[in-house]
Amino acid sequence: MKKLLLLSLLAFAPFTLANADLKVAVIDLGKAFDSYYKTKDASAKIDAKKAAYTKDIQDMVSDFQKMQDDAQKLYNSANDATLSQQARNDKSTALQQKKQDLLNMQNKIEEMKTEDSNAVKDEIFRRHKEIVDEITAVVTAYAGPQGYDLVIDKSSASAASGIPIILYNSSKLIDITPDIVAKLNAGAPAGGAAPSGAAPTPATPAAH
Repeated sequence: MKKLLLLSLLAFAPFTLANADLKVAVIDLGKAFDSYYKTKDASAKIDAKKAAYTKDIQDMVSDFQKMQDDAQKLYNSANDATLSQQARNDKSTALQQKKQDLLNMQNKIEEMKTEDSNAVKDEIFRRHKEIVDEITAVVTAYAGPQGYDLVIDKSSASAASGIPIILYNSSKLIDITPDIVAKLNAGAPAGGAAPSGAAPTPATPAAH
């Protein structure tokens, strides 16, 4: 019964779509995303955060290396026959503590690397979503008054295969990308609007 119902719906689909007289436009969401001045700003802020994280890690690694040098000196002293037995014992005790400090520092570095990586990923995801939501809002506000029934992202690709979802679109369809980009960058600070397609991105628009 369900199969017959589905076949019936499919049979009427061409007729329904043909008579709907839909007004359809296309947009290159990837290009709009890249061209939006806020994408460039977000990318710059993320790069600055990455640089700060990298410096923190490098500083910790530098401290770790100094601790290793101190540990080597303690090891040499603990095995120095010219020193008294008590002095060698003291150096040996200090060496054991230094080894523990090195292990703690190593663990701290690895933990910080993981935390920093997750923080950057979260920041990229959050800013990406904010930008896509803003673009979607502009498209919606633009398409309605223009009488469009449907706006299709011609840059979309399947998440599973990476194959473009829109394999062909007629040149008769209006591409509203330039209009949307202009609206997105209308509020850009002086010199803030990125050239079309030139801005670095925190992440590409999510595939559908």
